[in-house]
Amino acid sequence: MKKYFSSHIAIFSFFYSISIHATGPAEACAKLIDDGLLEQAVSICTEAAEAGDRPSQTLLGELYDQQGDSENTALWWYQAANAGYQPARNLLAMKYYYGGSVFGPEKGWSKDYPAAFKLWSEDAEKGIAASQFMTGVMYFNSEGVEKDLPEAWFWLSLSLENGYKLATDVLIELSTKITPQQKNIAREKLSIYHQQQPAAAPE
Repeated sequence: MKKYFSSHIAIFSFFYSISIHATGPAEACAKLIDDGLLEQAVSICTEAAEAGDRPSQTLLGELYDQQGDSENTALWWYQAANAGYQPARNLLAMKYYYGGSVFGPEKGWSKDYPAAFKLWSEDAEKGIAASQFMTGVMYFNSEGVEKDLPEAWFWLSLSLENGYKLATDVLIELSTKITPQQKNIAREKLSIYHQQQPAAAPE
């Protein structure tokens, strides 16, 4: 199970490349990174990040992450994540989940499943399919939360409904572990969840 996820969750990591044609610091930050001008990007991205631009804070954190500077990476990702910027929240959750990256531990980071679960489960509640997937995986593996197969089935099924195809393989594996009674509990929760969603506006 662990080996399976190590080879597949790398797909889950977010990378940001924004093509824009504007003159503000935030736009210039993204454009310089998009063009591969990383040294020039640092000062411009810092200006935008210090002004509170969440995407720039996230991009700046990625630049520091590439340099192995965990302190500044965390500094900027925390600011964006604490403001609710989901891409930064996901990047932090990934660091907590692996204690670094999918390729192994990294200096300045330590594995913290409860912290990863908190970020992903909060975003799962907001409808983020990839976060729903990881929430389901963590319930399945008892990582940062008590093992709960009905909860795992619920979140993985919801993730798949929202287009996250990796959930299919995990649900197949889960089907060999979950009992019919547990699956009924999960199905009931999924049914209640759908009933509570606002009706789609007529076209």
